[in-house]
Amino acid sequence: MKKLENYECSYVFEKPAACGDKDEVLVIGHCLLNPLARVKGVKPVQPIDTQGANVIQLPCPEAMFFGMRRREITKDQLDHPAYRRFCREIFTHLADLLEDLAAGGVKIKILGVPKSPSCGVEITSVGGEPGKVKEFHHRHEKGPGVFMEEII
Repeated sequence: MKKLENYECSYVFEKPAACGDKDEVLVIGHCLLNPLARVKGVKPVQPIDTQGANVIQLPCPEAMFFGMRRREITKDQLDHPAYRRFCREIFTHLADLLEDLAAGGVKIKILGVPKSPSCGVEITSVGGEPGKVKEFHHRHEKGPGVFMEEII
């Protein structure tokens, strides 16, 4: 593993409690808070205001599985046992935490990434020819992405 050379650590000062809903947690797709995780060239998403909210940021399965230099991909291409197993594995500990929170009466809200092949909730991208292509063609369809299917 390479040693990190460009990093900074800061102390987080304790602040008074924010006035958000204490009985709700917002589970957010990774790139909604960290646009650097998005596929290069994909237009940025609308910024999310999480001030005062209880937030859990999901990991980015595509960045973790394929790395940051990955190419555009669709749900059809991700829909295989190894990727689904990986998605379940990286979500397991969060699932345990969310289950424990829910048992304590906390409402869980999941906010996915529109049109994402992994984190789409209502719309995902499909298609994409296999093999070498000059142009990448895909379309958007109703339905969740692979990671969200595994979470649900």
